[in-house]
Amino acid sequence: MRIPVSLCAVAVAVLSAVGCGGPNEQGPPPPPAVEVATPERRDVTSYYHYTGNLESVSSVEVRARVSGILEEMHFEVSSPVAQGDKLFTIETAPYDIGIESAQAALKSAEAAVELATIERNQVQEAFDKDAANERELQKYITALKTAEAEELAAKASLRDAELQRDYADVKSPIAGRVSRNMVDVGTLVGMGEPTLLTTVVQMDPIYVYVDVSERIVQEYLNRDQSGAVNGEEGPPPPPIEIARSSDAPGEFPFDGLIDYVDNVVDESTGTLRVRGNIPNPEGRLFPGLFVRARVPYDTIENAILVREDALSTDLTGKFVLVVGENNV
Repeated sequence: MRIPVSLCAVAVAVLSAVGCGGPNEQGPPPPPAVEVATPERRDVTSYYHYTGNLESVSSVEVRARVSGILEEMHFEVSSPVAQGDKLFTIETAPYDIGIESAQAALKSAEAAVELATIERNQVQEAFDKDAANERELQKYITALKTAEAEELAAKASLRDAELQRDYADVKSPIAGRVSRNMVDVGTLVGMGEPTLLTTVVQMDPIYVYVDVSERIVQEYLNRDQSGAVNGEEGPPPPPIEIARSSDAPGEFPFDGLIDYVDNVVDESTGTLRVRGNIPNPEGRLFPGLFVRARVPYDTIENAILVREDALSTDLTGKFVLVVGENNV
């Protein structure tokens, strides 16, 4: 006799149900273990987050101000230098000769002044005794003035020769990190144009630039209308914190102060350029790096904090389960 498949399925289900009700039936499983965390109370600061880029406070192109053969290089590439450190030496012999020639011309001019002074004094004495006429006296007075003018010109020529000699020792105008040498020793430099020799970039402090939306700028302005007006001292500059791409997501290890806000909103982007001044004594920040930045906006005092994994969500929103009496 052939039995329908549906009846077989019902029979199997009945037999299974009968078998589950035997004397070996187990009770309900124990309640799951629940981890409990204690909320914390502390101040919580909210931030606006931006992306920005770093720029040096000062970047200088070091160029040859006099012409000649580049004789020496006095620095290691990509090394820190102090203001006034000698970087290069351009051949000095022509400029040493120029100083000696100017010194000789100055001595000749000083001797001419000395002689003209003696002659003028002699004629002055004769004039006082009516032994010389006024025209003759005026002649020697004019000769003395001419000699004094030539002495001044000789002194100026000597200062110029000394300045040219000083330019032959190329020094760093600022403290910072020097780049590589753009020309090699033995190259003729400074002929026709001031040859670029190297660059020096100031590393400490360093600037960070971010573009802030005009809406956020208006929020800051609406919150604080006590800016400096009519010479009054305004509020202290707000802080800014930055992190490199290699820093952990929640870490902002470099902090400074905002020292500049542009006075015009960029119409094409609706943003305002803001600059922060970041101390960089260890040189871990380099101009040109893109960074993450955050600026504090508001602080909630004595806020209650719970762990994020303790939050649950249903149709009404987020909620937490609270442990009450008897660990319920």
